[in-house]
Amino acid sequence: MKVGDMVKAAFNVNDHLGIFHVGLIVSIDKVTDLFSEKYAITETNTYIRVLSKGSVMTFELGEDQIEVLKVGD
Repeated sequence: MKVGDMVKAAFNVNDHLGIFHVGLIVSIDKVTDLFSEKYAITETNTYIRVLSKGSVMTFELGEDQIEVLKVGD
C-alpha cells in the first residue's frame, strides 16, 4: 500500500463496518502515541489518508478495513 493507490475503505465501529468509500491514498503517516503516561507506554499507529468525493478521510490501518483496488504508478 502506497501513496497513489486506489483503495476501498470503511470505518470499523464496534465491530461493524460502515459505508465503503473509494478513493486515492494521499498520505500515509506512522505516529507514535503515548498510551499510558503513568507507565510510559507508547503505541504506534499507521493512518491512511484517502481522498474520496472531494474530501480527505483518515483511516487507521490496524482498526479499519482498507482494500487496495488498483496500484498507482
